[in-house]
Amino acid sequence: MSKNLLIIDNEDLTETISDIEKLSKPKGISINCFPLYVGLPDGNDVIDENGEIDMKLVLNKFNAKYGTIRFHMVASDFKLNDKNIDGVEIIRQFNNINNTRKANKILYSSELIEIVQEYLDSYKEKSDFDKSWTSFKTLIKLSIVDFSKREDIEKNIVNFIEKVSEQEDDFIVEYLLENKDLYFNPAIEIYNELSFNEIAEKISLNDPSSLNFKKKLIELAISHFGYLKK
Repeated sequence: MSKNLLIIDNEDLTETISDIEKLSKPKGISINCFPLYVGLPDGNDVIDENGEIDMKLVLNKFNAKYGTIRFHMVASDFKLNDKNIDGVEIIRQFNNINNTRKANKILYSSELIEIVQEYLDSYKEKSDFDKSWTSFKTLIKLSIVDFSKREDIEKNIVNFIEKVSEQEDDFIVEYLLENKDLYFNPAIEIYNELSFNEIAEKISLNDPSSLNFKKKLIELAISHFGYLKK
């Protein structure tokens, strides 16, 4: 089974992707790597007139390139050469998108120790525990499975993505996203006239009606393919 990885950085990822593919082969894992460049120098198409990352442009770029793909993992560089947007904000935004909401999330940085030290220094200098703790707590709330050193990211990605298991909902959401512009048959009451993309979102958010929707799909499949043998 192939697994899809979205990897977000502001610099070329060719070598990183090559290393991930090499590490995954001995494990018998097929990883499809999809790079998304955000920030200067390589992601300059999402920079606004002030030279800063525009999250609206980032999300539009993602949707245009990968909007029909369901991802098993999202890995983002922490520092994206921007004073306002970092990897934490990127993960926060991608936690709200159908095809990345349930994906495992990893942050990485070549300055991991320095980043943690900045959090600690902020507390030492300002004696503001709440503010410092909020920074750490944000990482916990985002359900990040790992905060990795840059030199370990390829190995850690492969190790974590190997453990990702598929659920029934994943296949339904994947199919809906691949056909996101279609609309559900109005003859069926549940979710009638909603787009497949809207239904995928409801399933991803565990909407109460989604269980009945899935039951109806099973009923339709059984009635369509079943026959009485004479």
